[in-house]
Amino acid sequence: MSPNIQQQQNSDDSPTRVRFLVVALCMVMSVLLYLDRFALSPATDPILRELKITKEEFGRTYFAFFFAYALLQVPAGWLSDRFGARGTLTLYVVGWSLATVCLGLAGGLPAILVLRLALGATQAGAYPAAASLLKRWIPAAARGRANTTVSMGGRAGGLIAFFCTPMLMLLVGQWLGWETGRWRAVFVLYGSLGFVWAALFWWLFRDLPRLHPWCNAAEVELIGKAQENPRSSIGGWKAAWALAQSKEVWLLCVFNCAVNVGWIFLVSWLPQYLIETHGRYLTEQIGDKLVVAGMMTAMTGLAGMCGGLLGGATTDWLVKSFGLSWGRRLPGVCAGGVVFVLYLVASQIRDVWLFVGMMVAISFVIDFGLGASWAIYQDIGGRQVASVLGVGNMCGNLGAAVFAWLFGWLAQNNHWQVVFVISAAAMALNSLCWLFFDAARPIWKEEN
Repeated sequence: MSPNIQQQQNSDDSPTRVRFLVVALCMVMSVLLYLDRFALSPATDPILRELKITKEEFGRTYFAFFFAYALLQVPAGWLSDRFGARGTLTLYVVGWSLATVCLGLAGGLPAILVLRLALGATQAGAYPAAASLLKRWIPAAARGRANTTVSMGGRAGGLIAFFCTPMLMLLVGQWLGWETGRWRAVFVLYGSLGFVWAALFWWLFRDLPRLHPWCNAAEVELIGKAQENPRSSIGGWKAAWALAQSKEVWLLCVFNCAVNVGWIFLVSWLPQYLIETHGRYLTEQIGDKLVVAGMMTAMTGLAGMCGGLLGGATTDWLVKSFGLSWGRRLPGVCAGGVVFVLYLVASQIRDVWLFVGMMVAISFVIDFGLGASWAIYQDIGGRQVASVLGVGNMCGNLGAAVFAWLFGWLAQNNHWQVVFVISAAAMALNSLCWLFFDAARPIWKEEN
């Protein structure tokens, strides 16, 4: 039975729930995205020792990833707008999964740099493609929660990476008797999971609700304007000119860069900071410092997930109560200002438990603002939402690339306090930019 006939016969039924399946698929993709991206961080200490790499050199691997990730955001977003997410997102996941598997075979810094470049290039299209497909599958009133659910999948992936990677490395050592190279087996395992997801996504997803055999007419009608052509695209020069003229695009570029600078310490250098600054205490009082540092960092990821889920529901409620402009603006302004203060306080804390508590609070508040941050792409992006997200994410990850490397250099020279001050200043700038951002000013008007 064709999808159109099935939809006509079921037009009087209550809406099906295929859109929730789509959100679930995107959320799992996001888990794998961050799992493969940040598994390197909790494995930093053994990789530095075994491959004889300095912290500054290791910082270059973060730069390599985020630079490629940032540079390819716009073309990857355009490809998703032009050809649809079903094919492009499947290829992206297969590509980065292969890079992750190969990372487990790397023999030195040059190989890690090349593979991190490949990982960044293939992961660049993930969130632009997800934003584009959510625009076509989720009603406007539910986009804050849908986008937050997907982004929280990423936080869950980071949590799994920090919590499970050290323990899996210990298990590999016990089961296989490996004294070195335990992290290699973990990367091969993580990368293999992506191949399974790609096969399921190709089978279960369609670019439009009306093309899905499980989606009835009532759900198609509920979703509404999301039925627009998934392969429509505004001409390159026209789109670029409209982006360049938009105040909101410039602002989201700046506050995306700022929030990534404020966030990157949590997912890159926090485990190494805990090992270097509190490693002796952790080993004597709790257990293996690598495992404990990973678990403590995972706590920040869990807090981020909670903050993000609350923030997504909050921004949707604020939109209903105060309108689109302030409904998106308030969470961003508040999150940036609060984290600014928390980082300054954290820079003066010497007790490990108080410090970890402060990092947990920072992660919670940063992610509280993410619901609004992700929803604004659909608010202002129109038919080119993936391209708009690509521009914003490009700027954000250029900031992450430069400052993850800079933080590595500062760590090499034991200037951790400077890291906290830079992170605080970035979040203050993030808050300031949100004051002037108006989500009610779309770049392109929707066409009926």
